[in-house]
Amino acid sequence: MLGELWAMIRHCFPEFNDWLNALPDPRDPLMCRYSGAHLWWEVILVFLTRGGSRNAFDAKRNLGALPGNVQKLCAQLWDERLLGERTVTCSQNTIHHADRIDPVDVEPLLLKMIRRLMSMRMLDSGRLFNTWWRIAIDGTLQQRQRGKWRMVLEARLIGPWGIELPCMVEFLDVHDPVRDKLDCELRGFDRLTRRLQQAFPRLPICLLLDGLYAVEAVFERCQEYGWKYIISFKDGRQPASFAEAVEVMWMSPTHVWRARRAGEDGMVDQTARWAEDMLISNHRMNVVFLSEIAPHAATLWAWATNFMLDAERMPALINAGGRARQRQEQNFNVLKNNGYGLEHAFCTRTNASKNYHIMLLVADIIWQILAQGVLARIRHITRKLTEVALVHLMLANGLYLDLPPKPRNIGQVRFVPP
Repeated sequence: MLGELWAMIRHCFPEFNDWLNALPDPRDPLMCRYSGAHLWWEVILVFLTRGGSRNAFDAKRNLGALPGNVQKLCAQLWDERLLGERTVTCSQNTIHHADRIDPVDVEPLLLKMIRRLMSMRMLDSGRLFNTWWRIAIDGTLQQRQRGKWRMVLEARLIGPWGIELPCMVEFLDVHDPVRDKLDCELRGFDRLTRRLQQAFPRLPICLLLDGLYAVEAVFERCQEYGWKYIISFKDGRQPASFAEAVEVMWMSPTHVWRARRAGEDGMVDQTARWAEDMLISNHRMNVVFLSEIAPHAATLWAWATNFMLDAERMPALINAGGRARQRQEQNFNVLKNNGYGLEHAFCTRTNASKNYHIMLLVADIIWQILAQGVLARIRHITRKLTEVALVHLMLANGLYLDLPPKPRNIGQVRFVPP
């Protein structure tokens, strides 16, 4: 399975090691045992192996065949004058290295990976109405330690079958996330969307946002850039507008769509109604209400959007648009609780902490492509095998088996449902 990882990197990101080696490196090359790519791969493997901490990977880094395999992953020719013993650098060395590099220089690596996948047309089927690229923006807690908090705002490109790949990150550095969350997330949104527009000036973008962003500044930004949006609409956030939208909805009896979908406990009855041309924060938009009645629960969803609404567009708008933002919350949960270590204090140094978080997102991109594309057949056969168990098998493969001289050809990567 480590061989599949190697093959996937060579297939999807053939210049990946060149990108890593091109990052700023303040070291003296004549005094270095490890290449820049080697140092960054050590950080990536900390997250890919899901140990939850630096020490978990440090304990295994020089066991068995892993050092030689890491050399192949990072494409570094080992200097045989070093007694011929291959080793993987320790995490303390990578912390020192990462702290000396500005995260502004490291963060574009995410964008390079996304641009590469888009150029390969691997993500085209994830576009809403075959046109709009869906980007979910939300904030989360990056790290907590000794009463100090670091918040981060992430922009994730939503691909097919729930694939969501981080493309940009904005660090907020909030010490009190409860009191300052609103202010800092909206300021971060302003900075992040400006950078997003600069990176993709002609890309048709649809933003997927939670109820925090249902404010005039966000609507104006989307209008300025010609973006579409689907924003969670909550009674507590806009009480007057919400009540008015409900009244208009009931006065529009023809604006209704019904369907059924499979749920965890049985079939779920869906009913969508919508109100058009609502004035919210001095902007005209439409509001969609979706009720879902399952055997053991009932749920109401509401979204504000500037898409035109009708019964034919409603399934895509609900499933590929409004509900898709919930996957970002689920992904945050995976990064926090499934071994990645989001919120864990991997280090206390500011630059190193930010660079480690960027490499966590790089590892997240790599794993999603590997698990839902390259390893799709294995996951189908071993349906009861958890994702973490699959990671442990990959680590065992790297410990006990040498990678072949060259990576195999994996052909075309196609995503399948998780």
